[in-house]
Amino acid sequence: MGFLSDGKLKEKEFASFFKNASFSAKEKDINEHWDVEIKIKIDVKSLKRINRDDYDTNENYHFVEIKNVNGDDGWVYGKADYFAFELNDYWVIVEKLSLQNFIKDNVSNTYVNSPDEALYCLYQRTGRKDIITLIKTIDLIVISTDVIKKDLEARLKHRIGDSIIMEKRVKNRINQLLKK
Repeated sequence: MGFLSDGKLKEKEFASFFKNASFSAKEKDINEHWDVEIKIKIDVKSLKRINRDDYDTNENYHFVEIKNVNGDDGWVYGKADYFAFELNDYWVIVEKLSLQNFIKDNVSNTYVNSPDEALYCLYQRTGRKDIITLIKTIDLIVISTDVIKKDLEARLKHRIGDSIIMEKRVKNRINQLLKK
């Protein structure tokens, strides 16, 4: 399966937490950089390998696209309100402005030669106009608004004051996000 198909599967997996989730059309995904809308737009970021020849994905780091392959604003400056970063067992939900501010405050304007050197630096593929940086997942967790456990058993657990009805509990969490 290609990375685009894998990405669509991850979007559907994430959207399964919500009853009334809708998906972006291909044009909106490409031009506005969002995948799922639940009163808010969320761009879903699946786990990635750091280098193309790596055997497996790495949940300790996530790439952030500052400029896309056309040299236009990358997904971090798109129309999504939040980003859902995948981990092996969790989704880390980060507000767009928080991530933009984190990048502004922490990413050096220094260019490096390979993606595995791009931790808080900039990387641009040869012959491309894209610019990416690599961020530690722990930093995404620190600036996150929520962390959602993936497995069903964990989804059934709740916080003090949460409803025992999963759909109602998730709606309450989304409403809390919207009030922030």
